[in-house]
Amino acid sequence: MPALRVKVPFMQQKASPDDRVALSVEGVSKAFAGVQALTDVSVAFRAGMVTAVLGENGAGKSTLIRVCCGLHVADAGRVLIDGRAVTMHSAMEARRLGIAVVHQEPQLVSAMTIAENIFLARLGDRRGASLHARSQLVAEAGVLLKRIGLDDAFPHPERICRSLSAAERQMVEIARALASNPHVLFLDEPNSSLTRRETDRLFSILRRLRSEGVALVLVSHRLGEVYEIADRVVVLRDGRKVGEGAPEELPNARAIELMAGERLASAVALRRAEARESVAAPVLSVRGATGAAFAGVDLDVRAGEIVGMAGLVGAGRTEIARAVIGADPLLKGEIRLSGRVVRFRSPREALRAGVAFISEERRTSVFYGQDVRFNLTSSVLESFGRFGFFSRARQSRFAEARADAIGIKAAGPDAPIRSLSGGNQQKVLLGRALAGNPVLMILDEPTRGVDVRTKAEMYQLLRRLAHEEGLAIWFISSELDEVLQLADRIVVVRAGRVVDNLPRGPQAARVVAAALGESVKDAAVTQLASTLGAGANSTDETMSP
Repeated sequence: MPALRVKVPFMQQKASPDDRVALSVEGVSKAFAGVQALTDVSVAFRAGMVTAVLGENGAGKSTLIRVCCGLHVADAGRVLIDGRAVTMHSAMEARRLGIAVVHQEPQLVSAMTIAENIFLARLGDRRGASLHARSQLVAEAGVLLKRIGLDDAFPHPERICRSLSAAERQMVEIARALASNPHVLFLDEPNSSLTRRETDRLFSILRRLRSEGVALVLVSHRLGEVYEIADRVVVLRDGRKVGEGAPEELPNARAIELMAGERLASAVALRRAEARESVAAPVLSVRGATGAAFAGVDLDVRAGEIVGMAGLVGAGRTEIARAVIGADPLLKGEIRLSGRVVRFRSPREALRAGVAFISEERRTSVFYGQDVRFNLTSSVLESFGRFGFFSRARQSRFAEARADAIGIKAAGPDAPIRSLSGGNQQKVLLGRALAGNPVLMILDEPTRGVDVRTKAEMYQLLRRLAHEEGLAIWFISSELDEVLQLADRIVVVRAGRVVDNLPRGPQAARVVAAALGESVKDAAVTQLASTLGAGANSTDETMSP
């Protein structure tokens, strides 16, 4: 069989960066169900430049990307590519014009392989499908994955995507975007589920693309990382452009001030609260739990207590939680809920018993085809029926009260859930989990992709639920600063085992050392902990190990 000649153009071009405007928007406005998402926004994205678009959740960042990528048509204004006005009605049209997007929540087909997902656009073309056999797709995918820096440890291109971790799914999404050889690449929170090492790999790819003349547009709440790579910064607030300039003209602190305005002071004021030591009996008690990715896990979560589970991505934290709620098999061990031995067969069974779980995969948890009302009440729909009749009025009153209690703004119960910002969608999931009055709430990466103010509001809500209302809360987070701020007690997981259990306090080095398996006296560990914990005394809450 002759050797395959695989073309991966974005890695082979030698184009020089220039000052050409690859894509721009002029006076763009867009509204959804009466909510103004963008108002008179004008911005230019230049070839060979990384433009960072910053703003709180709901500022209009994702809407701007969707307008530029053909997913939304602007109500007013225009989109120009290389100075020529265009109207796009689909992502396929945008792709043909050289525009690609990496979504915050990977848009993968779970039942397909990595290779099939990377070349999904080609498979949609019947002629392409007939010209490219399965083996050639796999070979091309393998070359592409290696050329973007993924080594042999990354899953094989024939692996089915439903079995991938969140970080692996994100890397496949990035590979798919790059496979189309884009001239303009939008990245919406591409590193929200990536480790620092994976983020460094992503930034290496972006620098290579920048040197080849690609216009890169980066949206991220991890501001410390944004400023490592951005050539220009654009700030949105409430759907309007409120600032633009080079990083030295618009430094981190000024960008945050523009993003949050007068609301910043109240957000920062919520940063820290005293840890509480609960003496109540455990609501959840796990002993000797063993699953496919963890072994011998002991864990207690008490009423009125917030337990933070720290550790590196891949340490087994999510797998422990999924086994407890019955989403994955528990091979050995005992679980007690409020003193009673339980073994859940499914997350729904766990929910009925009073254990609510919010997954790190927001896209698969939200009902995107439904409105806010349905998403807030889907777990308790049966409670709105009486004598065989369903009361939509009772459902609406419940949804409105729940939305008000958890601080969902600028959206009535009839608003499509897809019109809400990522932060408000996360609040909807929180409201839905609380609808059944659980005794234990488990949250996996609860503030991933959430801005500084929304994050502070969620912290305040979780503290109130635990410390004032007595809810037992167990949350998993890759953000060290989040764990140090929010948790009353910290459990550290490494390689599928609990390796430390400590009260919250100024002990970032100990948490990092336990997660890495190194001595706390090691100078490198201490330095890393200092870096990761820097957010404790600043307004940047996004550092993570």
